[in-house]
Amino acid sequence: MRLGAWAWAALATALAGVVAGVVVVRSVAADPEAAPPANGAVPVIGVEDDWPPFAWIENPGQAPRGYAVEAVRLVFREMGVPVDIVVMPFGRCMHEARVGKIAACFNSVFSDDIRKNYLLHSTPLFNEPLAVLARATAPRETIDAKGLEGRTVGYVQGYQYPDWFMNNKAIIRVAASGDSALLLMLERGRVDLALTGATVAAWRLQTNPDLRDVKVRMVGQVSNDGFGVAFSRRHPHGEVLRRGFDQALLKLQANDGLRELQRKHLPLLAQ
Repeated sequence: MRLGAWAWAALATALAGVVAGVVVVRSVAADPEAAPPANGAVPVIGVEDDWPPFAWIENPGQAPRGYAVEAVRLVFREMGVPVDIVVMPFGRCMHEARVGKIAACFNSVFSDDIRKNYLLHSTPLFNEPLAVLARATAPRETIDAKGLEGRTVGYVQGYQYPDWFMNNKAIIRVAASGDSALLLMLERGRVDLALTGATVAAWRLQTNPDLRDVKVRMVGQVSNDGFGVAFSRRHPHGEVLRRGFDQALLKLQANDGLRELQRKHLPLLAQ
């Protein structure tokens, strides 16, 4: 298999932690008879549109799909709260949650910096390794965060990267417009290394015909970050939704309520 064993190991690791315009897709996550908030408004939850296998849409106007989408729907159903899931680019999603236009956004990384401006539930929905990728022909070595210094390192513009990476002047950063563009950039020698989610990279390589000739390998992992829903501090329902979401998620994790979703989405990399 072209990806090698690291792709499968990355996916298993990623799921191990789980126990300009806007396209709007209305998707009620709770049972129809579930009571809405007291004022009658159905909370709007934003979701990014292009981060498979966790959340993405195939074409504009379609409903979102992916592990995180189904997991979030299941948690709100467990809460008995109907929500509208709205698909939009990730940067706009996080901005609208921050200013209180929507109640929450996912998938956000769990970090101290995010906690300054958003409300996070206590345990992540999943973990995604932040991987260091190199061309398959590159010398064999193991690269950590320090090893990125002095090299050109590609990253995806608009994604959430750690401060040590974005602020280190010794790392020569080169932005790409998306995961597929980043992998092509690496393959064509425009950068020495690429820093991106291991599971997402594996998915792109398996499913994107434009990447069928791209051969890369994982040469390091600089973190294994938790991801989930960032609730708004400024939205009137932000705090109450976060508390309810936290309780429902913990309950589902305790009774293996998310295991079926793991089994459903784990094979998708092989397709």
